[in-house]
Amino acid sequence: MTRPGRTRGAGKVVGFIDLGTNSVRLLIVRIRPNHSFAVLNSQKETIRLGDHEFAEHRLQKAAMDRAVLVCRRFRELARTLHADEVIAVATSATREARNKAEFLQRLKREAGLEVHPISGREEARLIYLGVSNGIHLGRRRALFIDIGGGSTELILGDQDSVQYLDSLRLGAVRLTTEFLEDDEGAVDE
Repeated sequence: MTRPGRTRGAGKVVGFIDLGTNSVRLLIVRIRPNHSFAVLNSQKETIRLGDHEFAEHRLQKAAMDRAVLVCRRFRELARTLHADEVIAVATSATREARNKAEFLQRLKREAGLEVHPISGREEARLIYLGVSNGIHLGRRRALFIDIGGGSTELILGDQDSVQYLDSLRLGAVRLTTEFLEDDEGAVDE
């Protein structure tokens, strides 16, 4: 959704939607002319898109229904806050699903969102950019680990550059649905 010329105040308002395996995140920011930003709204909804997906690599209808509903609500909130643009990406569950095209069409048709599946390496790169922007590392190298629902991203870098990016098919939802029965409950220590 792009609305040229609809900036309010100083800067452009942009909405970001991260459609993950376990949850959908929304971040709406005002990007100022000096490239700093102010967060206008931030939300997270657990939808478990990857629930029971990884055995057959097919998104389940009920999970897709939940995702479409939340994405539509988040897009409408972005519109209410005068977002000039909404950028939406999808991660592990969507990128691996055999019925990905059907799901992306539903998101476009029913939620009004053009969602772009990203690779695991791109997911790791974006995680690095987000984290390194929020902390001061200087020249010290750090290992960034992001455990998601369908994958775990590993990044080695300092404040200004990345030395290593990887995405492993190890995530909380994936491992739970692959190795635990529905009635097993919690994992013993």
